[in-house]
Amino acid sequence: MQMSRTPFAPFRSTALASILAALVFSLAAASAAFAADVETVGHVTRTQGLSYAVQGSVLKELSPNALINRKDVLRTGPGARLEITLLDETRLTLGADTEFSVERYDLGRQDGGVLLKLTKGAFRVATGQLEALRGGPFEVSTPLATIGIRGTDFWGGYLAADEISVLLISGKGVYIVNDGGRAEIVRPMEGLTVRSATAPPPAPSMWSPDKRQRAFDTVAFGK
Repeated sequence: MQMSRTPFAPFRSTALASILAALVFSLAAASAAFAADVETVGHVTRTQGLSYAVQGSVLKELSPNALINRKDVLRTGPGARLEITLLDETRLTLGADTEFSVERYDLGRQDGGVLLKLTKGAFRVATGQLEALRGGPFEVSTPLATIGIRGTDFWGGYLAADEISVLLISGKGVYIVNDGGRAEIVRPMEGLTVRSATAPPPAPSMWSPDKRQRAFDTVAFGK
């Protein structure tokens, strides 16, 4: 007896093609979303010792000219130094045993801004062309306070455990704000130390040459 051809074969082929098309579309959309989220914000200009960029499960050792992306977590090893130049020519230097990330970088966007994040260690920031940020805030978040920048060169980090220190080197000044209040530093070589996320930041004072040198040494490259 001759077997009749199943009427379901064309349906199965059409359904399979639709499923494959949907899968391809989903993968393309996911790839596009990932590519959009990976936004280059600068590059490495100098290294000393071992430094890494971590994003998700991907760990990348950093060397000069390596690209830095938004949301990269930057980690430096013992004795290491890392210098990065952002797209607006801001220069960022990290000291040893530091963890730092670029959380937001809205270059050229209306009402944009920059948010950097210090988890541990020490850093120095010399801002570049802030006008390219179109007036948005330029801030560094730390465990105890947020540091706001107005076109300046300053140092921040841990000189002792459980306290964040900030030193203005030059420029228009910085502000320090937390749940307890706000303080401003406008005179070069003045600084302050925050010891609580809820107590008001203290008034700034002129740092001694020895204390300033301790801060500078944390981000200085060896000769």
